[in-house]
Amino acid sequence: LGNGGLSGRISDAICKLTSLRRVDLHDNDLKGSIPREIRNLLDLSSLIISYNGITGTIPDGLANLSQLEILHLHGNRLQGTVPRLTFKGQTKSSFIADCGSPSEFDTPLDCPDCTMCCNS
Repeated sequence: LGNGGLSGRISDAICKLTSLRRVDLHDNDLKGSIPREIRNLLDLSSLIISYNGITGTIPDGLANLSQLEILHLHGNRLQGTVPRLTFKGQTKSSFIADCGSPSEFDTPLDCPDCTMCCNS
């Protein structure tokens, strides 16, 4: 559903699809925050939500997703600290975020495990 012209919020209902392995919602017009219940998607290997209008903080539950190989958060308006993450088969593009400076925010996104920072 990437670049699919979607708008609105990421529904909490997506987190009830517990066998879901890949979520690709990049380049849409999604707003709101990442659902906290994302922690229930234990088989999730790829979460690509880059280039939307997503705000808020990164849910701590992402740290529980042991199958995660790809996490792309860049091009949003996320703040705070990303929980410590362990990636299965980590590559240079495993975890891309808008961390570091310069940033639109007084306090840029802090992501200690980021493999590629779009702001630095």
